[in-house]
Amino acid sequence: MKLDDIAEICGVSSSTVSRALNNDSRISRETIQKVHEIAAKHKFVPTKRKRQASRSIINLLLVVPDAGKTIDNPFYEMGDLINAINSAFGNKKACIETITASQSQGIYEGNGFSAHGVLFAFGKADSEFKLFLDKRNIPYIFLNRTLQDENYVSCNNFKGIIRLVEHLKQRGYKRVGYLSCPSIAVNSDRLRGYQIGSIENYGGFEPDLVMEVDSISEIEKTVASYFVEQNCDAIIGFNDNFAIRLISELQGIGVKVPDDIAVTGFDSSPLRKVFKPLLTTICLSTFEMGFFAARWLGDNIIHKESRELQLEVNGQLLIGQSVK
Repeated sequence: MKLDDIAEICGVSSSTVSRALNNDSRISRETIQKVHEIAAKHKFVPTKRKRQASRSIINLLLVVPDAGKTIDNPFYEMGDLINAINSAFGNKKACIETITASQSQGIYEGNGFSAHGVLFAFGKADSEFKLFLDKRNIPYIFLNRTLQDENYVSCNNFKGIIRLVEHLKQRGYKRVGYLSCPSIAVNSDRLRGYQIGSIENYGGFEPDLVMEVDSISEIEKTVASYFVEQNCDAIIGFNDNFAIRLISELQGIGVKVPDDIAVTGFDSSPLRKVFKPLLTTICLSTFEMGFFAARWLGDNIIHKESRELQLEVNGQLLIGQSVK
């Protein structure tokens, strides 16, 4: 005899039977009596769900890029990320240990690994580390990386660049270039957004309006001169710091921003707050990404949920003075 069988005999729903067996005051006295009689007749004993024991303290490991990759190119606020994680856990106690990607290599060897969940922020994970986590059933998630067959929360880089192209079109700009950085993973989505945005707003994509560099140190006067030679009246930088460096090089060859050429960035980096002119950019939404990723980790750690998460959040357009 099952719960559904009792429900069918009594002519009510299974949820009503469950409430009646628990003497819920919202169920009529007659229904409660009938359900108990049928249950007793068939010697039905409801099974009790085992509640997941809550952890007193949840240990989280936050893996961030090495300092060498961010010291010249800071693109997120660590404070925003930590605050997001704490907000997601609310009144649950979470101990957050932060290490760099290089420090994570081999951290899982031996018996000292105590993290209940891992958040890989703005980078990939060592394959052996992932294998270790999978074997131990330790949940992990990626931040701002759209990786096939992995759980992640990312800024929608594709839509963000399209929004920038639309904005420049609305402001009257006619030839929009893109300063690309193929060595960084998210560039593929941003370049694709530029290509589609150009087709939708200008009727086509011109490959000659794209300039590629592998690092910020390669942005020199030759790069600035290239966009001038292509008659660009606006340039979208791969990120804010690329855009800031490009503005300095443009000024070095006598080009004024935004009077002669408009320049936008992407990710609303800490440097944007102190640079003049204030960049028009797309906010990376670090807090929002971190919040959703941490909440997913909490659900998997505390409630043993196993659902997958592949979420992209839309960044906000921030208007500055680098576009007329």
